[in-house]
Amino acid sequence: MNGDDGGSSNSMTPPDSKSINILQIEDEHHFAKLVATRLEREDERFSVRTETDPYDALDVLYEDDSAVDCIVSDYEMPDLDGLEVLDRVRETHSDLPFILFTGNGSEEIASDAISAGVTDYLQKETGTDQYRVLANRIQNAVEAYWTERYLNRGLEAIETAQEGISILNDEGYIEYANTACADLFGYDREELLGQHWETLYQDEDVDHVYDTLLPAARDGQWHGTTSFVRKDGTQIDVEHTLSYTDDNSLICTLTPRSDDAEAVDLSAKEKAMDEAPIGVLLTDPHQDDNPIIYANDEFTDLTGYEKHEIIGRNCRFLQGEATDDEPVETLREAIDNREPVTTELRNYRKDGTEFWNRVRIAPLFDDDGDLDLFVGFQDDVTDRKRYEQQLQSHSARLDALFEHSPDMFAVHDIDGVIQDVNQRLCTELGYTEDELLGRKVWDIDPTADSDQASSFWKTLEPNTPQRFEGKLERKDGSTFPIEIHLIRLNLDGEDRFVAMDRDISDQKQRERELVQQNERLDRFTSVVSHDLRNPLQLAKGNLELLREDCESDHLDDLGDALDRMDALIDDLLALAQAGEEALDCEPVQLESLAQACWNSLPTKDATLSIETDQTVTADRDQLHQLLTNLFQNAVEHGGSNVTVTLGAMDDGFYVADDGSGFSSTDSTAVLEAGYTTADDGTGFGLTIVEEVVDRHNWTITATSSADGGARFEITT
Repeated sequence: MNGDDGGSSNSMTPPDSKSINILQIEDEHHFAKLVATRLEREDERFSVRTETDPYDALDVLYEDDSAVDCIVSDYEMPDLDGLEVLDRVRETHSDLPFILFTGNGSEEIASDAISAGVTDYLQKETGTDQYRVLANRIQNAVEAYWTERYLNRGLEAIETAQEGISILNDEGYIEYANTACADLFGYDREELLGQHWETLYQDEDVDHVYDTLLPAARDGQWHGTTSFVRKDGTQIDVEHTLSYTDDNSLICTLTPRSDDAEAVDLSAKEKAMDEAPIGVLLTDPHQDDNPIIYANDEFTDLTGYEKHEIIGRNCRFLQGEATDDEPVETLREAIDNREPVTTELRNYRKDGTEFWNRVRIAPLFDDDGDLDLFVGFQDDVTDRKRYEQQLQSHSARLDALFEHSPDMFAVHDIDGVIQDVNQRLCTELGYTEDELLGRKVWDIDPTADSDQASSFWKTLEPNTPQRFEGKLERKDGSTFPIEIHLIRLNLDGEDRFVAMDRDISDQKQRERELVQQNERLDRFTSVVSHDLRNPLQLAKGNLELLREDCESDHLDDLGDALDRMDALIDDLLALAQAGEEALDCEPVQLESLAQACWNSLPTKDATLSIETDQTVTADRDQLHQLLTNLFQNAVEHGGSNVTVTLGAMDDGFYVADDGSGFSSTDSTAVLEAGYTTADDGTGFGLTIVEEVVDRHNWTITATSSADGGARFEITT
């Protein structure tokens, strides 16, 4: 597996001729097939592979990452959701385009997706326009991805070049040097960086550089032979070229001289220009309209024109309707003033297609200082332009999300100084934006300790979201709890920390209420299980002693009353526990559970008929309690030979019997606590059933069965 270093075998092919390999992750097979068909019709370069299982999709990526240029993933899927898939992809493919295409859209999901590093986010809609939008998003993301990789390969080419290449800042210090340059001077690269160019010259040559070489470079370019001093003190003569960039950086190219360097003739130079990776033109300013007298092969490939169609024409033949006047005027003025210039403009190929052209023009002078020729370098920067437009679009969306999010946003630096805030944070805290900017994080978060926070920020991994809780303090001094999602990002070259804060006051209030409720339940169950059972057991014990001492019909009545109190305590404890225990829901097979419940009851001659093979999602223990209580209720009220049926409904299941049933009045009161028609009933059995139903967010209805008995319908 190559990870991010891998790439398609045709990764150096011009983008317009490359296929775009899309890995679609969508668990709904028919919809996935529709999306793949529509995408491949939108762009003939698209090739869509679909996986309905997220794990299978990850295996495809790991086994052959070069076959994937973009991932389009659904959000809600079994086993892994879209953001969990994204996390796994980013572990090995930090830059691979990943588009979340989901029907479950919300600002919260969009915010989480952007924080997790998603390339783009698109909500599924009705109609066919969404596939055109999705295709455009894929194309933009992939082309930006390719452009970045091409730039990386360009840097790699400089690094591996045989010529020494270095870049100096406007004060003359070396900011960059490739390996060949360091080897040429006999330094390790780290030793060479930060050196001033004067240390590489003999003292007597320094003034010549200031007086002659640098002024010539500023006028366009200087080229000649220079004697340098290597680290070991030895001298080396090299072919040396100097030129300045627009930002006043000095570019130095160094080529060791060979014995036959002077023998290189014009044909060799032309061959070198023909092999150049950019378009090269030579124009003759001494002829009318400054015509082209030479064009290399790359220029013909770039424009689609043959050389005989180019020679003798002015460069303006590439211009067209959408070419802006401003860059054209910039070029014209530079040529008139015999000055070098760099600009970008929209040009047209022979087939009429547009492309963005980065044009660099420089005058060439002869040995007498007279203008000889103009040389022009042409680069196709269309992909970069598209990438810039995509970044602008992404930036606009992020700005909109930042400003209009229902969550509070703050951006601070490594020292905790707040650099940016959104309006929601200002509103919630009662400050203006100007009042918050420049404050420290601990000025508005009383739980933050400056030393601990600084230490935490320094060790926080970039692009890795962290979640924790804190507080915010309003301008009036009041505070409220928040959930903080913090991520470390590089924003415009600066190390920044983006905090998304969410008010969790309601959540904390619910937690406190739940704790209080559980404490009340604990006290209740303690009273029931201990304070009531102890005197009950004492009464039962004394009843047995009384039976030994005397005989009375009243003793049996007293025993029945004590047994009913014992059963009542059991039901009260079951009712309390049903409302206290946390639900642990899982798929439960009704048939096997119902049979187990029935076998645990004294059913005498009663019969259980199971007419369903349903599986429901429920807490197994509480569903066991529900079925047991319904079966026991049927046996107690339906007679010794009652038939109890467990059956299926379209939206749930039912328990029915063929007993005597209940009146319409009974059917409305039967689920109320304490209601019973049995002489020894507690009236809490069906109340426990209703509590279990409520905890699962189900509903229960009591009605009459087809056989005249009772029927309880549970809608899940």
